[in-house]
Amino acid sequence: MDEIHDECGIAAVSLKNDKKALFYLYRLLLNLQNRGQLSAGITTYNKDKPQLINTYKNIGTVNEVFKTSNVQKSMEIFNRYAGTKGIGHVRYATCGADDRSHAQPFERKHGRIWKWFSFCFNGNLVNFEELKKPLVEKTEYHFSLNNDTEIIMHYLARQLKGGKKPKEVDVFRNLSKKFDGAYNIAYINAYGDLIACRDPLGIRPLSYAVKDGNVFIASESNALANIGLYDFKSLEPGHIISVKNGSHSIERYAETKKKAHCMFEWVYFANVSSVLDDKSVYVTRTNLGKELAKLETENISKEHVVIPVPDTAKAAGDAYAYELGLPSMEGLIRNRFVGRTFIEGNKRDDKVLNKYTLVKDILKDKKILLVDDSIVRGTTSKRIVTFLKEIGGAKEVHVRVTCPPIKAPCFYGIDMSTVSELLVPQYEDKIDPEKTSDELCKKIADDMGANSLIYQTIPGLIKSIGLPKEDLCLGCLTGQYPTPCGKSMYCKTLKDFKAGKKGGRSYESCS
Repeated sequence: MDEIHDECGIAAVSLKNDKKALFYLYRLLLNLQNRGQLSAGITTYNKDKPQLINTYKNIGTVNEVFKTSNVQKSMEIFNRYAGTKGIGHVRYATCGADDRSHAQPFERKHGRIWKWFSFCFNGNLVNFEELKKPLVEKTEYHFSLNNDTEIIMHYLARQLKGGKKPKEVDVFRNLSKKFDGAYNIAYINAYGDLIACRDPLGIRPLSYAVKDGNVFIASESNALANIGLYDFKSLEPGHIISVKNGSHSIERYAETKKKAHCMFEWVYFANVSSVLDDKSVYVTRTNLGKELAKLETENISKEHVVIPVPDTAKAAGDAYAYELGLPSMEGLIRNRFVGRTFIEGNKRDDKVLNKYTLVKDILKDKKILLVDDSIVRGTTSKRIVTFLKEIGGAKEVHVRVTCPPIKAPCFYGIDMSTVSELLVPQYEDKIDPEKTSDELCKKIADDMGANSLIYQTIPGLIKSIGLPKEDLCLGCLTGQYPTPCGKSMYCKTLKDFKAGKKGGRSYESCS
């Protein structure tokens, strides 16, 4: 409901016997569109062309970038960038500006073949300033974009210095000793060497499949399944998959002392059909609905009806309704054809009206149990409740949230990096990660115009996902982060919040 976003999704393809890598990259990116709609791009490799690796990217959705509404223009793009291997990216900006120069992949040309490379990544480097400082002060680097993608490009280039081509596993091992944060990287060079790595904590998901010697990699498994690859696996944290000289290999490049899979991938971000680290997103969301039903305090009657907020809360809402013996109905219909628009108006009311249509016949005179996946900023939630009552004619609206209260920012690639933009800290002087008081819920419900509010519990969340607590990143729920810079960044943004400061993303130098 609060329109939070993950930074991006990545994809990679290596084919043994044909030059249709872009065809598969396009399809993979199309199925990763949920992870970013701001821009899309690819880099492909073709040994028969002077431009050994070639990059194409632009602002827009995948279909907008590849001009699929115009067959002739689209085919020109597919023919021009045909190749046997390639990497791809879809982006939402959690760092940097919203223009083409920040679109990925980033290509760095060089006269020596193995120093000419392109890459894209999913995540966020928390120690951006720490990494940037020595480059500027000691080696006189200039940053034109001032984002973490540019940081990675420079550090990759520095690893390739010298007259001898290094082993890729050594390159990424050295980088892992410097980087703090989340970083899944897809990389290709002008030799046609293809690399994908997952950061040592495994914060963001990364899946792969191998068929007939062809290798396919994507941020989420649903992208692989939708091109017919059901025998997929999750790349283990701290591991690298490389394709060179016609064969692929998987090896560890960094020590994995612990895992920190982002719980929000299962709650909200990932496609409901995906499987992340062997745990189904759909099953997790149905489990969240069941756990939420155990917390219900309403005296259920025939007047009650469950309305899931589309689309990410649908599985949870249905399971919640089933447990309570209630109907789950689509009283709130999402307009799936709106997409990105620049004429929707600046008022939040306009955006909500464009996005949803109310079915008054279902809502009128009913006691609505509104099931949503999360509440982050709370502004859109308030408008939804108002619409259900004032326009839909609902008698009561009771908000039920499948995620525990978001009490702290995220610095690992989710667009909520300051305490001041979050709803719950406005009501709490002290974060208690194990408890959400009835008083807190009542205050929030009153302010959003709801009759009541119930959040999922942290134990219920962990049980629903089915992974050990120590294998999950729960930083935004508890204020306890898996990396040193995450911890220090939280102290900074909490201090800013208490001082009444508001501003940009906390990990950017401008903040």
